[in-house]
Amino acid sequence: MGGWQPDPAQVRLQPTTRGFWAPRWWQNPACLLEGFSKLERVPLVSDWFQLVDAYLGIESQDLAFRSRFRRLYGEFLSSPSRVPLGVQKLHCQVQVSRGAPACLVTLSAPEEVGMVDFILDLYRDRGYVETYDTSDGWRSLGLPGRDEPLLTAKGSHVFVGRWQSWQPLIATCAINWVMRMQPDVLFFHAASVGIGGAGVLIAGDKGTGKSTLSMALGAQGHEFFGDEIAAVRWPTLELAPFRRTVSVRPGPQSRWVEKVLRDNAAYTEPFPDGTTRRRAEAGKLFPRAVANSLPLRWLFFLRSFEYRPRAEAFRPRTSDLRLLAPMPCAFWKTSPARPMMKAAKLLSSVNCYFLHPGLPEETAGLVEGIVRAG
Repeated sequence: MGGWQPDPAQVRLQPTTRGFWAPRWWQNPACLLEGFSKLERVPLVSDWFQLVDAYLGIESQDLAFRSRFRRLYGEFLSSPSRVPLGVQKLHCQVQVSRGAPACLVTLSAPEEVGMVDFILDLYRDRGYVETYDTSDGWRSLGLPGRDEPLLTAKGSHVFVGRWQSWQPLIATCAINWVMRMQPDVLFFHAASVGIGGAGVLIAGDKGTGKSTLSMALGAQGHEFFGDEIAAVRWPTLELAPFRRTVSVRPGPQSRWVEKVLRDNAAYTEPFPDGTTRRRAEAGKLFPRAVANSLPLRWLFFLRSFEYRPRAEAFRPRTSDLRLLAPMPCAFWKTSPARPMMKAAKLLSSVNCYFLHPGLPEETAGLVEGIVRAG
């Protein structure tokens, strides 16, 4: 990484809490971009991750950013030579330079990534606002009351503050953009498994036990497809694997899950909300964490916990669409009716149950019994 030196005549300075003067980089991003363009190009190996039917390439001089992708999506890591021609691809390049107040993120895709509009649309509940007037088409995004924006973007280029925690936001945007590039795949906040050759989707509100149930089923020998994001190919209604490192919240687990967590040395990670979770690679926890797709046949909606688990079959109505809304990236620059019509057909094509979970092992046994009897 070469050293970067700003032109004093082109940047403004501001006092900072660190006690020294730093450039207000977001007010003249064109100067920053010119500085990065003059740096000697240091070749890096791109990590390519297959996310269902598209690929995400990560080429980063920020090693924490690159290593986090490897930890979370290492099961889908593929060498550049194995990326097929003609598939949808997003390449995310991160450049860091000694002395520069910001990092340069360059996103290359068949369609230009409108980062500011994309974030404002996807994360409406996070309070992001467009702020800090810039010139020449650059746009900045920040949070109210903050002196420095989160990012400043134009076209394929995005600048992020060097000393901010920008990695999680850029990472989730890249993942969501790759999902958005696949209109023939529906993505849901759900867990998914395979039982007896049939795909099973497990949906529910946050904290209702999607991960607990899917891991209990995986520990009992069933195919584990993922515990956080579920992918369904359209219109074949095939359930596709979308695994990342599993995230285990504190709470009761089946004795088999506890055993595989101990045997495979799960590590603890702090989360922004102050909680801690255990993480482990799905492929190491569950030998049958397969890469093949299965026909989707069953859908369980988790409800409130009960002393004994119970399930109730139901025929979906229009009002039940709220139970299985596709992820927000599906609605980007398209009519909301399209993804919702696909979700409606999915609901009408599978066996639907309301499930009140109890102890993990008992709940997993109930689900297994229903699927095998069907």
